[in-house]
Amino acid sequence: MPRKTQNWSIKTIVTVAIAVVSISFTLIVSAILFSEFSSTVKDNATVSTREIVRQINANLSFYINDITSISGYARDLAKQVSSLGKEDVEDKLKTILSSRQDIVSVVLFDLEGNALLSTSEAPFRKPDEITGQQWFTRGVGGKGNFYFTGPHVQQLSKSAYPWVITYSQQISYSISEEETAQGLLLIDMNFSAVSELAKNAKLGSTGYVYFIDNNNKIVYHPLQQLINSNIINEDIDAVAEHIFGTFTNTFEGRERLVIIDTVNNARWRIVGVAFMDELMSGLTQFTIVMAVILFLCIVITIFLARYVSGWISRPIKDLERLMVAVERGDFSEPPTVKGNQEVQALSQSFSLMILRIRELMDDIVKSQELKRKFELDALQAKINPHFLYNTLDSVVWMAEQNDTVGVIRMISALAKLFRISISKGRDIITIGEELEHARNYLIIQQIRYHGKFEFSIDVEDGLEDCPTIKLIVQPIVENAIYHGIKYLQEMGNITIKAYRRKPGAIVLEIRDNGVGMGEEILTKILSFKGNHSSKEGGIGVRNVHQRVQLYYGSDFGLEISSELDVGTLVRIVIPEGQPIHPIKVVQK
Repeated sequence: MPRKTQNWSIKTIVTVAIAVVSISFTLIVSAILFSEFSSTVKDNATVSTREIVRQINANLSFYINDITSISGYARDLAKQVSSLGKEDVEDKLKTILSSRQDIVSVVLFDLEGNALLSTSEAPFRKPDEITGQQWFTRGVGGKGNFYFTGPHVQQLSKSAYPWVITYSQQISYSISEEETAQGLLLIDMNFSAVSELAKNAKLGSTGYVYFIDNNNKIVYHPLQQLINSNIINEDIDAVAEHIFGTFTNTFEGRERLVIIDTVNNARWRIVGVAFMDELMSGLTQFTIVMAVILFLCIVITIFLARYVSGWISRPIKDLERLMVAVERGDFSEPPTVKGNQEVQALSQSFSLMILRIRELMDDIVKSQELKRKFELDALQAKINPHFLYNTLDSVVWMAEQNDTVGVIRMISALAKLFRISISKGRDIITIGEELEHARNYLIIQQIRYHGKFEFSIDVEDGLEDCPTIKLIVQPIVENAIYHGIKYLQEMGNITIKAYRRKPGAIVLEIRDNGVGMGEEILTKILSFKGNHSSKEGGIGVRNVHQRVQLYYGSDFGLEISSELDVGTLVRIVIPEGQPIHPIKVVQK
């Protein structure tokens, strides 16, 4: 036995509908609020973390500028060696070291690696060992630019191997009062200043800041010893993929917010690492409050939906009976249903809808008749016996003149013209096919009129495959030839363009330099009404305009401008991307 379908009452349906809509809306709003709050918390945490990293960057840049200032002072002293004396200059440099705990040594070498000035008493290595070190090779030839190394073991002497960061720069120093030479200034610094900057950064309870050089080697890390001992790892590979900026990733089971900033003048990058579970900890309390509010809203919504549905359902049943009558084919104006204001408005709208349906049915009948007439007109325009006779007559004449190339060209154009005209019974073709049809027509007419005119066709990229109704360009071109170009003494010109006009419209533009039209004739044609003389060329124009409006609506059609002895411009405006639904004509 067939299974019976359970029919729900209107009250139940309305209750369920209101409850579902209200609860769905509540859930959506809650999700949006939660998403926005989460996004705001994350954005605020990101901004705060970024500002901390930028502040560290500013402090580090200030420190580097301070080192640069010291190097400038050392450069000035080097230029006064001949006047002040070596010992006096070294004493001044040692004074700087005594006031700075972060500077290990200051040394001036010549370009062969010999020490000229030094704050260190330890003997230096051989010159060839000095010149082979990275800070020396990178500093020489910099033409005034300085170079910061990453952390390394300094090997100036065999008695001391400090772990330093080196600043090196090629400078000029005085040999005598009138002679100078080139040398390399070296400033070795320990980690005290750099480490203090990083240690003072607070990125949550476990976040931290570290520095890397341009080779992605760690310059400083608060857990440097553990990293060197391979006890813990740092995600250098992810940082290497980003020059600077912000990104999130998961490393060793924890999601991290990573901020990267570039240090000016040092070729270093600052990397700030904050953990998302710490940054988003405030979301837990917000989630609990949101869940309680959401539950209360759902309970209240169900109660109100049940109450409202009972009040609405009574007049809806009356309206339902009227709808059933319309469903059976009764389109007489239904009476207004008594009830609440919303149902009365719905009943009135239903009555207006019935009236509108009847009007549309009448309009469809009229439109079908009009379309059928236009289709017959278009069918007659597809194969014009007079045009075919003149074309074949021209072919015979060219054959008699042994113009084989001309015969082949005209016959080929005529074949293509008819093939596109017929188009397997399709009324809808592409813009490319429509313009190809116009091209073949122009080729035939160009041969018939012995090259009296030239033509060009230009299509904007992407429009060739857009759909259009066929045979809307050729009638306009025919008018341009017979009513414009034909009467010219000089060379005629016809230009066809297809391009987009915002918003969402395509324009097929046909321009000629023919004799043009006077204002009276143009006004008559632009009315698109009444009967026009064939000499005026209005029949084809009106046909195309009404066919376009029949398919696409009153917002589209033809735009025409003309001036005597200048020419005529016709624009066919059709929509872009709008599907074309051919209107079916009832055959009797």
